[in-house]
Amino acid sequence: MKEKVQQNALKNQQHYRKMTEKSVEQLILSLCVPTIISMLITTIYNVADTFFVSKIGVQASGAVGILFSLMAILQAFGFMFGHVSGSWISRLLGAKQVEKAREYSSTAFTLAFVGGLFIMIVGLAFLPTLMRLLGSIEMILPYAADYGFYILLAGPAFTTSCVMNIILRYEGLAKLAMVGLATGGILNMFLDPLFIFDLHMGITGVGLSTAISQYISMAILYAMFRSGKPQSRLMLQYVRLQPSLIRNIITNGFPSLTRQGFNSVSNLLLNV
Repeated sequence: MKEKVQQNALKNQQHYRKMTEKSVEQLILSLCVPTIISMLITTIYNVADTFFVSKIGVQASGAVGILFSLMAILQAFGFMFGHVSGSWISRLLGAKQVEKAREYSSTAFTLAFVGGLFIMIVGLAFLPTLMRLLGSIEMILPYAADYGFYILLAGPAFTTSCVMNIILRYEGLAKLAMVGLATGGILNMFLDPLFIFDLHMGITGVGLSTAISQYISMAILYAMFRSGKPQSRLMLQYVRLQPSLIRNIITNGFPSLTRQGFNSVSNLLLNV
């Protein structure tokens, strides 16, 4: 155990030198490719679901389109907590204030999980109403409700995966973030046809596939933090519910929430 701690400390020191001494051009080149791939992977869920659902029928395809707005809302909360905490974490690690950086990462993760859980509970409690609010008509409402049920169940995974992915990128560990998201995206592409055609689950299978893939991505990203490779931590002992810290996260993350949130609102209005 002691040897592993020493190894992690040595790797963290080497990574610190890389991030502070390597030229900006080289850092950008080494980080941009996995970051771009990570961002593209987030669209794979929608693309894969749309492709396979189109084989079921027009109503099912319409239901998937309706739920894009809900996914965007969940991701908006993840981006809100992820970007602002990542910004603080990168600066604090640069100043070698590791303990303070861990407070931001753990607190942001907790807030994102609570936010995703809140959306899940409220959404499930008012599922038909929510589907109509998103633009569903009565013809596709049963499909939208079946698919939306599993998207809401995956709410905490959507939000926390965004946070962990962004923090890893801000720490300069973009490859780890890419692996976590890519695994879920690829798994989703395999599970969709399995559940739809082999198990004859229809659009329910599409929703279940997305939920499983999201939670597996979440588990992989969380395992990376537990491995000790990132200097940030996701532990209750570092969670700080101090008004000043929470205010920093929310006020600085609000522009990101607004930007992504308006994307969801525009899709919702188009549906309506």
